[in-house]
Formats: sequence, structure tokens, C-alpha cells
Amino acid sequence: MDFIGFFTNNIILTLLVITVLVFVHEWGHYWIGVRNGVHAEVFSIGFGPELWGWTSRKTGTRWRISALPLGGYVKFLGDSNPASVGGDDGLTGEQRKRAFHTQSLGVRAAVVVAGPAANLIFAVVLMAGLLMTYGQPYTPPTVVVIEPQGAAAKAGLRTGDTVVSLGGRSVESFEDILSIVQLNPGIAIPVTLTRDGQTQTTMVTPAPIDYKDRFGNIHRLGDLGVSSVNALPVIGRVVPDSAAERAGLKAGDRILEIEGTPIDHFGQIPRLIRERPNQPTTIKVERGGAVIDVTATPAPEEVRGADGKPRFEGRLGFASGSVSVVRKMGPLDATVEATAQVWHMSGTIYTVIRQIVLGLRPANEIGGPIRIAKTAGEVSQIGWSAVLYFVIGLSVTLGIFNLLPIPMLDGGHLLFYAIEWIRGRPLSARAQDIGFRIGLAAMGGLMVFATFNDISLLIGRILPL
Repeated sequence: MDFIGFFTNNIILTLLVITVLVFVHEWGHYWIGVRNGVHAEVFSIGFGPELWGWTSRKTGTRWRISALPLGGYVKFLGDSNPASVGGDDGLTGEQRKRAFHTQSLGVRAAVVVAGPAANLIFAVVLMAGLLMTYGQPYTPPTVVVIEPQGAAAKAGLRTGDTVVSLGGRSVESFEDILSIVQLNPGIAIPVTLTRDGQTQTTMVTPAPIDYKDRFGNIHRLGDLGVSSVNALPVIGRVVPDSAAERAGLKAGDRILEIEGTPIDHFGQIPRLIRERPNQPTTIKVERGGAVIDVTATPAPEEVRGADGKPRFEGRLGFASGSVSVVRKMGPLDATVEATAQVWHMSGTIYTVIRQIVLGLRPANEIGGPIRIAKTAGEVSQIGWSAVLYFVIGLSVTLGIFNLLPIPMLDGGHLLFYAIEWIRGRPLSARAQDIGFRIGLAAMGGLMVFATFNDISLLIGRILPL
């Protein structure tokens, strides 16, 4: 894939997603502002010179599309700079009543919070829609099968244990276990389980693994070395053009043995296959009542452990045909569940940021517009449900990131308002301007770093070494 082709395939979807999310964010600011009597002079999608726009006769707001489509803003009456520091030059008495900076502290804070809140509400709405239409995979009970030498085995867990809570969160399905474990690579977390009718708690440290997905993206994930007791060794889906497909394996095949080792649970399969990259492997399967032998050669896939050293593991390319059920929900249940999931996603984002700052997660996971474009193109190959999940994740990220207490972001404004509330008066215009410059420098540095990561990733994708 060449550089031009990469962007041709992805740019339209990327711009569409960013435009929608920016509009939702800025609409939150705008809607709360005008409802409280604040005049919005400009509502812009994008920055820089105006490409197209119109002025509303009813509100006097200039709605416009600008040249750089990677953000947007609402300019309220009285804003003298991007930090929304007020300026009274030329304002009449009536205009001062409708200026942003003359509003009460509560109104200003509500207007600022409304942008991130709009992104989170939008994510809840989309998630609820998916839960009502596509449903949610659900694999009860939380009885686990333990892989020998895995992190769970080292912590003393046994096959047949029922996981009650993990990392301080109760679990109801095997998917809950996976989401918590993957978020805590190399981090000790408490696990509460029941065994023979007795409840006990211990600590377990998910092994950190840098996993490369089918699109070449590398993610640091935690691996506990467990599988669901319900995950029978039945192939549910074979990845196109994979080692499994080339060997003739098919959906519905039940794996009986791998190189003479009997297979009882699906969780045994990855462990055995990982150990055999590029090695012809005899697999005994049951298909349509008949038992046949298949020879497959696991494809080598590079992974990196916590020490950063690369190694190759075998991959066949098929997914479990476990007994997971898909639950479709009614409007009320879907809204409650969607709210809970968006809340969890929000906490996950802050957890990832903290792990990056503490060095527990590689900083190259920070990405920018190029990474967004790459991911947009990848999820579009999977289907519309994947695209919508991508939009949900990006909307939550936009909302939560904007709440960070960095001057220039919404969270920076809220920080200034908190100081104003404590002091009983706002910071001076000079102090706010200095804070804005610091925030601008921080965001500029972050953008440069993210772009560097993106370009490195793109070069690795287009020009593999």
C-alpha cells in the first residue's frame, strides 16, 4: 500500500467521523450557552479561513466550515482570545449582559462542561442503539480453565475456580474478566474467587504482552492465561487467507488433539500453537461425525514481552465457537447498560493515561490524526457495527481528554473556575494568558509526539523492514 492510496482509502470516513464528533462537542457548548442568554458569534467546524458559511437571521450566529477540519470552536460574545478571556472593548451595556465572561461562575462552568458531556451522551445513545440492534456477547458463568505456566496458574488459581471479582470490580461474564485483565498488563490486581464452596482473595499479575492485531497495530495487553469453561474446542470462524484456511480447517470443526495432546477446552489451543511458529503441526479434528487429521503450519507473529525483546509465536487464524450468547436489550436496559459501559470506558482512558505517564504502558500508543485515519480504514473493513464502536470510543476519548486540567482544554477552564471559586475572584488576565500559553505549548508538544508516532507506524505499515 502506498502513501497516497492509504489516505485515499481512509480520509473520507475519517473526516466524516471527526466532523460529526466536533459538531456534537461544540453543539453542547452552544446549546447550553444560548439557553442561558449568551450570544454565540461564530460556530465553526474546523480552524483557519472560512470555506463556506452563513449567518442565522434569528440568532446572528455565523455558522461556517473552515479550512483545517481537525477541530472546531464556538466564539461567544466578549471572547478576546482562544482562552475565552473576556474583553470589554466596544461592548454596550446590553451586549455585556449577553457576553460569556460576564455570566455567573455556574453558567460559565455549565457551558464548558456541556461540550464533553455532549460527547459522552452521544456515545451512550450510539451504544444503546447497538445494544438494542446488534446485542452484546455474554458468556456465563465465570468459571475458568487455567493454562499451565500462565499468570493465573502462578497466582494459585485452578481450573474450575469461579471468579467473583477482579481488580475491585464484580464480574458477571467471561468478557468482564478479559476487559479487566487486558487493561492491567504487569499490574498486580486482587482476584476474589470461590473454590469448593469457599471464598478466597489473592493477587494476580497479568503478563504484559505487546500483541500485534491483524492490521499490524501493536497493543500492550494483560494476559492471565485463562479461558472460559464454556469455550469448547470448536472453531467458530476461520480468518480468510490464514494458516488455518490454507490447511483446510473449517468452522464447526472440533479440535480433538494437537500433536498428540488431547484438547478439552479452547484455551489449550493457543498455548500449544504459540509454541510452534513455522512448524508443521498435526491436528486431529472431528467433522460431521468423522475424525480426520489435518496438517497446519502456524504463521509466525512477532510479539514483545515486558522486557521489550521480540519473539515469534505461532498463529493459525481461527476464533472460538464458544457458547457465548448475544443479548439484545430493550430501550431502558440498553440505556442503563450503555451508561455503565461509557462510564467504564471513561475510567479506562484515564487508567491508560496514568499507565503511560508511569511508564507501565509504551508511549507509542499515543496517536493523532494519522492513527485515527488508519484505524477508521481498518474498522470499515469489518462492518458498520465496528465503525460505530470506533465512533463511540473516539467520542468518549474526545470528551474525557477535554476534561484534563490543561489550560486551553475545557478542563483547563474548569481549573481556572475552581481557583476563582476558592479565591472569590478570577485570576488576572495575565495569569490566564500565561496558563493558556503553557497549555498551548503542552498540546503542541503532544501533537508533535503523536504525529511522530503516527508517521513511524505508517512507515512501518507501508515500508515493512
